[in-house]
Amino acid sequence: MKKWILLAILALAAWNYHLNQEAAEKGEERGFIKEIVQGVQGAVFKRDPQYRCDGRRFCSEMRSRDEAMFFLSNCPETQLDDNANGIPCEQHFAPE
Repeated sequence: MKKWILLAILALAAWNYHLNQEAAEKGEERGFIKEIVQGVQGAVFKRDPQYRCDGRRFCSEMRSRDEAMFFLSNCPETQLDDNANGIPCEQHFAPE
């Protein structure tokens, strides 16, 4: 039984490494473990505690470019960067 658990942990670690490598090639920050942690927590507090993942996904729900950048970087399943260039809500907020 211990061998199966160890094998499952090793397989999960290898899969997470693979997902992280794919994301790094695309310039993204993702991974299986990160997705699980964010899903379980429900609200993720990072660098700036004034923002937290609360289910908002669209530019029309954001109040500022900084808030949109936080959501794009830290919250799963957002739809804030339509051209995948790393800049959220370009049409919604004027460039700085």
